[in-house]
Amino acid sequence: MNPHADLFLLPETAGQQVFAPGEIRALLEREVLPGYFARCRWFGGKAREPRSFAVREMVAVSPAADAARLALVEIAYADGASETYLLPLQCAAGPPAEALERTARASLIARFREGGVLFDAVEDAGFRAALLALIAQGGEVGELRGVPGRGLPESAPESRVLAVEQSNTAIIFGDSIFLKLYRRVEEGVNPDAEMLRFFGARGFPHVPPFRGALEFRGAGREPLLLALATGMIANDGDAWNFTLRELTRQLMCVRAGDLREAERIEAAYLARAAQLGERTGALHHALAAEVTDVDFAPEPLRAADFAELAETTLATLAQVRARLRIRLDELDPATRELAAGLLAAEPALLARIAALSELPVGAAKTRTHGDYHLGQVLNAGDDFVIIDFEGEPAKSLAERRRKRSPLRDVAGMLRSFHYAAHSALAAFPEHRPELEPHVERWHERAGEAFLHAWTATTAGAAFAPAERTGRHRLLDAFLLEKALYEVNYELNNRPAWLGIPLRGIAQILRAQP
Repeated sequence: MNPHADLFLLPETAGQQVFAPGEIRALLEREVLPGYFARCRWFGGKAREPRSFAVREMVAVSPAADAARLALVEIAYADGASETYLLPLQCAAGPPAEALERTARASLIARFREGGVLFDAVEDAGFRAALLALIAQGGEVGELRGVPGRGLPESAPESRVLAVEQSNTAIIFGDSIFLKLYRRVEEGVNPDAEMLRFFGARGFPHVPPFRGALEFRGAGREPLLLALATGMIANDGDAWNFTLRELTRQLMCVRAGDLREAERIEAAYLARAAQLGERTGALHHALAAEVTDVDFAPEPLRAADFAELAETTLATLAQVRARLRIRLDELDPATRELAAGLLAAEPALLARIAALSELPVGAAKTRTHGDYHLGQVLNAGDDFVIIDFEGEPAKSLAERRRKRSPLRDVAGMLRSFHYAAHSALAAFPEHRPELEPHVERWHERAGEAFLHAWTATTAGAAFAPAERTGRHRLLDAFLLEKALYEVNYELNNRPAWLGIPLRGIAQILRAQP
């Protein structure tokens, strides 16, 4: 039985021919890449209709004849849009190919008729070492350019690929270097590297240290950031998993009747939530402190910003309304009731959105994290470290680098507490009626601890509205924007989670506008 029976058969024995323009390349683009991309968890275009795949660049990572290549694949969609993805390619035959079959089956792209395979080169230790060496040495190979920072080792330690669901690929070198290989790439300044270099130059301690980057620099084009190296942070996972673990322990104590221990666990977590609020406020202070760099200097929030917020929120509401009406009968009874409540509340939602034009304008906008939630924070022992400044990957680089109110980050974290509360509750389905009031109280207390600490840390800052009512109205506007976005996302990706943002919108509507 052929173990690669489900892989496309490329006709040539000489695998290197796939790296050069010609019939084999055309076959790769036409017959192989569409199916492979559809299987990749990092491919963000699954819900769209790809029309064509074209390898625009194929660059070797070293001068060696058998070096892996970095392919820049342009995908054109039926709606006229296009995206570029990075796909590292390498060939293997004999025992190495057999090992890939056993240990990294998902990385196999195609096979050659007379033997051997074409695979995603991230599974090749030699490729990973070549990437890090190129960065550390500040080397140039063709149009690839390494941008070294401080602290990179002279030779690459042993490495491994993290098997996690995300839009990029993470590689660990020894216990010192974390390398993010971007999959969807775009010309221009990527905020991930930009922000870490900014913080490093100012000695901000609560983010990973910048160690280097790899760029593609085509003639007459802006650079594309292909990879980012940072220092490893000793941690016990991210704040999302830490939160779920602590809240689950608390709920188990509640179930066992040990309320004193449940209160102790909650008090300890609330102290950490407050610490996270302080670290978040310090991050926003650092981003607002720069006044000479036009890319970071604060700017006043203007009426046009609120008009745009109203417009985008209204557009999202329209999408949510249309999709909920189509899907209503498919939902479970509890979620259907929540969805019906949102549809019935449309006049109140429209009134909230219309009131955005009346929000106070007396505050500044700055650079922000841009995609802030518990999964973007590492639990580093007794402290937190904030990571991943890429922003929302589906948006353009220009959109991700825009200045906004830092309260938008705050809203993202508050929504993340709400998600964590109901994610923990899902582990106790038979006890939901008993525990749901408890997790709702926990969500409110965690959010209050975070928000109180952030507010105290940022008191007097130009970006923090001084007047309490104005601050809460602005925060509620961002909470509504985020929750409507979440409803849209869950309808498309995780219908079982739809009840969480629907409950969030109901809570926002119950609060005073």
